[in-house]
Order: sequence, then structure tokens, then C-alpha cells
Amino acid sequence: MARRFSRQLTPTERVYLVNAELSPPFANQIIFEGTGEFKPEHWRKAVEVASAANPGSRLVLKGSLCFARWTDSGKTPPVREVDGSRWSGMDPEGAPFLADPLPPAGPTCEVLLIHGDPLRVAFRTHHAVMDGRGTFIWADEVFRVLRGERPAGNDSAMTEHQAARSFQKKGRVPPPHTFIAPTGMPDAGAPGFTWRRIQLPGSYPDALTQIAMVMAREAWSHRDGPVRIAVPVDLRQRVPGLRNTGNITNLVYLDITKDDTPATLARTMKRQMDERRDGELYRGDALVRFIPLGMIRKSLIGEIARKPETGLYRNSGIISNMGRIPAEYFSGSGFNSHSLLGVPPSIDVVPFFIGTAGLKKHLEIILSMPNALAGRGRIDLLMKRLAEEMKPAVPR
Repeated sequence: MARRFSRQLTPTERVYLVNAELSPPFANQIIFEGTGEFKPEHWRKAVEVASAANPGSRLVLKGSLCFARWTDSGKTPPVREVDGSRWSGMDPEGAPFLADPLPPAGPTCEVLLIHGDPLRVAFRTHHAVMDGRGTFIWADEVFRVLRGERPAGNDSAMTEHQAARSFQKKGRVPPPHTFIAPTGMPDAGAPGFTWRRIQLPGSYPDALTQIAMVMAREAWSHRDGPVRIAVPVDLRQRVPGLRNTGNITNLVYLDITKDDTPATLARTMKRQMDERRDGELYRGDALVRFIPLGMIRKSLIGEIARKPETGLYRNSGIISNMGRIPAEYFSGSGFNSHSLLGVPPSIDVVPFFIGTAGLKKHLEIILSMPNALAGRGRIDLLMKRLAEEMKPAVPR
């Protein structure tokens, strides 16, 4: 009898569990837009087959403290049909289903067939179970089955700590709360988060560093202070042949000065990758395994309560660039995808989270922010700035 898939709950994922309690749903949400039709019975079968081959999509939480583990429940993630006829796809209005929680007791992953014009398919995963790239891997497997192909499958239990330690032994210390936000001071008594989406025509190979400079200039328009942008890096590229749907992501940082340009930031990113800084873990992370979730929760609640007084953070925000994605590849069983968006998770202790993806003819930018910073039109002003200041590459 085959052994049931199980893996350790990492220190980072323990914090993610609390994030999901305080800022639900704290999920990866990748949504494909397209035309055609839904054949729900085909989708349910495809999700069943693909998820059996990728048990990281069927995980539930078992145990506590350092003994906590994600374990394969053996249950296929649900496929739900929902009404998206009043949803523009450009903000959260008309899409209440994207706020539905994904409880650690399960199901922690699901697929939504969203009826409307266009048709949309959402892959939703609890961030303590998967990262964005893991969610893409799972989605790719489902579409493979829809097209009549066999899933590649994976049952790797590697964690980001193990992946990082395979190529980097150095650690680092968390920075103090000294970095400013691109919106000015947060409002008190404004819980929750919101998001906006824009599509910019053309190709933007330096999208990440251009966005970083726009956000830095906006931060300095409110007050002087240091600006640091966190950039998630997929560690799978460091481990040959690794296909893993878990959280295999670490961060590098861009400390931006007023003399920087997108080009200088790109060189900084390259230098950090050459130095394998993406493998540096925070010293003391291992101790988080032994801290009760209640203590982590209390610490985060206190940190959130201080933000309206200081307006200072451990970083100014996060920018994740998924690169160029052939959206049309994610098609099958009568559904033909032509575009996609990913709604980044948001929490009160991070000023913003931007996700970008290059499509065939345009760039997708989705900005998630806490309501405490997004209110009074500030999120819309930031999107206006991005639309005005981003410069596409000159066609050759």
C-alpha cells in the first residue's frame, strides 16, 4: 500500500496560517479568462485525476507546534460553479466568491467555474499550502488532463528551507520597521483589503524595476524615508528537475535610492541572484516551529495596531513578476483561455502586493492593498500613475 503524502508545516507557513485568520482568505488566486463553454463533469474528472497525481492540492493540517504537518486528505478539491455575470474582472466588485475562506482543515484548494462574459476559471489555493508557482503547476496539470494528456505528477515534500540550504548556507536578520509606504499614512479602523487591475499594451521586459521606481517616487511624494521592495524568487530553478506545488519561494530586496533607475535596479537584482542571495533565510526562523499560533497572532495584531501611529513597515511592498505566460496554452474541454490575472494576497503589515504577467500583446498589473492604505482614492491614484509612467519596449 502506497504511503500517504505528507510534509512538514514550515515556519513561514505557520505565519501564513495566522495571516489567513487576520486577513482572509490569504490565498493564491489565478484566474484564466476565455471563451467557449464549461463542461462541469469534465472539469471535475480532470481535477480528480490531476490532484491525485499532485497530492499537494489535497492537503489538510494535522498536529500542532513542531509536529504539525500537511497530510493528503485523499479528497478531490471541489469544483464550484458561481455567477460572475456582474464582475468586470478589474476589481473585487461582483466577485464575492474570491473572498471565501479556504480552511486549513480542508478543502485548502478549489476550482471555480465562473459564468459570465468572458468565462473565467479560478484556481484558489491557501497560501500556507502553495505559492503562486505551485498553483500554476497544479492548474497546468488540470488543463493537461482536460486536453486528454497524462499529468506529469509530483510528490516532492521539499520545503523552501531545504531548497535554500541546498545552495546557500548564509542567513540574514529581519530589518526594523523603517520603510515608508507609497500611499502615506494608513487610516485607523479600516480592516480588509481591495485590489485593482490594469492592462497595458505592449511588451515590458523591465516591468518589475519600472514598477518599483514608480512606487518609490510615490512614497517619497508623501514623506522622506527609505524604500525597500521585496521580490519573491522561485527556488525551484535552483533545484534541477524539481516539480513541487508547495511554498518554494524566498525573497530578495531592492533598497531604492533617488538616484536609482530601472536599469540600476535590474543590475542590483542580477548581482543578488549571482550571489545566490535568494537562498538566504532569516536566522531564528526555525524557532517559529515551536511558537504557538496564539502567540504569533498576538504579535501580528500588535504590529497592525501600531501602523496608524508610525506608518513604517519592514518593507514598502512586494512585486512579483510571473514573466511571459502563454495564456492560450491553458485551454481544454471547450474552454479557450486568452488572458489571465492573479489576485495577490494582502495583509495589513505589507503596504502593497503587485503581481505582473506578460501576455501576448499586453502586460497585466494587479495591485492588492490593505483598505487602511487604499482608501480615499489612493489605490486608484497609484494605478493611474502606473498607467501613465510605464514605458513599453521599443519594437525592433
